[in-house]
Amino acid sequence: MNLSKLFMLVIAAGMLLQSCGSREKEETQKAGVPVQTIAIKASEVPKSYQYPGTVASVKKSTLSTRIMGQINKVYVHEGDKVEKGQLLLAIRSNDIMAKKSQVEANILEVKAAYKNAETDFNRISNLYEKKSATKKELDDITTHFNMMKARLEAASKAKAEVEAMMMYANIRAPYSGVVTNSFVDAGDMANPGMPLLAVEAPGQFEVITRVPESEIDLVAKDDTVYVALKNCDEDVMGVISRVSTSSMLSGAQFETRVSLLPNEKQKDALRSGMFAQVKLTKGSNKKIMVSKDLIVNRGQLTGIWTVGESKAALLRWVRLGKSNANQVEILSGLLEGDQLIVKCDERLYDGMALEL
Repeated sequence: MNLSKLFMLVIAAGMLLQSCGSREKEETQKAGVPVQTIAIKASEVPKSYQYPGTVASVKKSTLSTRIMGQINKVYVHEGDKVEKGQLLLAIRSNDIMAKKSQVEANILEVKAAYKNAETDFNRISNLYEKKSATKKELDDITTHFNMMKARLEAASKAKAEVEAMMMYANIRAPYSGVVTNSFVDAGDMANPGMPLLAVEAPGQFEVITRVPESEIDLVAKDDTVYVALKNCDEDVMGVISRVSTSSMLSGAQFETRVSLLPNEKQKDALRSGMFAQVKLTKGSNKKIMVSKDLIVNRGQLTGIWTVGESKAALLRWVRLGKSNANQVEILSGLLEGDQLIVKCDERLYDGMALEL
């Protein structure tokens, strides 16, 4: 056999092998790639609503005074723990102390006069019974005795008033808690009603949020909600404790308060002033939900592999909605009954023949 005949045999063998490979590929494509599919079915999904809010202590107080005076000393600062009755702030009260001394001296004087009037009253009463004193003498001494008694009562009330004023000169903790804010320093002038210190009792917290008027009918007292906080891995359970019936001062927003029910781990994470997201679930509607694993991202587009006509792979572009756990809502692009490809061992492309 010469070289030219050998070359022709090699070409013929190659063409035969290529023909066999093409026939096998065509048969494979005709048979299709095995895939697993599921049919889309809309399911009842709870409706969820979210409202931003702020964490606050249930028991909190802003302390002020009823007197005017210069602040002598502030004994606590922000973050300090205080016990009930502990002295927090003192206001210089020299004028009140002077008035107290004056009232006490007046009480001593009135007590002496009252004692003399009482003695005279008893003496004239005995003489009148023995008909040794006239009716006018008894009436005069009775009037004088009652006047002294009234003066003594007035002096005692004046002393109680001064003592009450002294209480407002020494600001004490109304309950055990933590100082959250100090509005003044030593040397400042305190005025009646002016905020001096803010105190709160730790342990009980609530979230203050506002619900728009379009959704206020969904909210009811004792409803269970969940509150998301940035420093808590799990949502904190809560119960709606108060719902305002008026929005006159809040711009069509109804103030709502949620009492928090944290577990032991979440208690340590709660702080006043933290941002919170209140999650309310009410009612349900039908939605198409698919697994997030089936979503395909191509740039800014989002799609999902489906079974098209003639059992061929088809990438459909969809619009996503809210997500819940490992599922996401499909707003558009899919209909009930469409077949989704959930498993395929080969790389999918549009038009690929499939074996269901």
